[in-house]
Amino acid sequence: MQGEPIGSEGGPATGKAGLLQRLHGEWLEILATILLALATVATTWCAYQASRWSSREAVLFNEANAARVHAAEADDLADTQLDIDVEVFLAYVMALRKGDAAEAEYIEAGLFRDEMKDAVEAWIAADPMNDPAVPSTPFEMPQYVNASREEADRLEAEASAKVEEAKEAIEISDFYVLLTVLFASVLFFAGICTKFKNPAIRITVLVIGATFFIASLVVTVMKPVL
Repeated sequence: MQGEPIGSEGGPATGKAGLLQRLHGEWLEILATILLALATVATTWCAYQASRWSSREAVLFNEANAARVHAAEADDLADTQLDIDVEVFLAYVMALRKGDAAEAEYIEAGLFRDEMKDAVEAWIAADPMNDPAVPSTPFEMPQYVNASREEADRLEAEASAKVEEAKEAIEISDFYVLLTVLFASVLFFAGICTKFKNPAIRITVLVIGATFFIASLVVTVMKPVL
């Protein structure tokens, strides 16, 4: 009795060819369809996130600009207050030199701002005439604090922080655009793999698309979302 040929029905070659044929047929179509569906969802999601982060960047830049405008306004107010404090202080010194205690008391009680009054009192108590270590004017005393200047500094720092946030939002938006392109390439591979007749080529193209999808998906889940 002659042995059955290796390539005959039921042999190893036939089984391998049958498996390849099944992969080449309906299973490849199913896998390609699943990959297409997943890549479509991922592409839409990344495009949505890119748009959201782009909008976030625009909002942050607008908020930074507004903060800088308010900082400039507060800084101008601080300059004006400083000019007034200097003028009032000079009048106060002139009253003291003339020995007009009533005028000096009026200026101190009615014209000095609270911050200026605290600084002048601390400066006089430190005896600047006899102690060379004391600052020459009350404006150099630590008690002299201009709230408008501090507000301007705070707003400027806030504006700088928002600019940095906006730059980060731009980077994230650009990266989501890149991921959108990568997932779109998966759509290409998943769609074109069914057009080839050679089983090996079809499976290879599908595997390439799946590899692109998995790699892009891993990167996507590591990115912040809005």
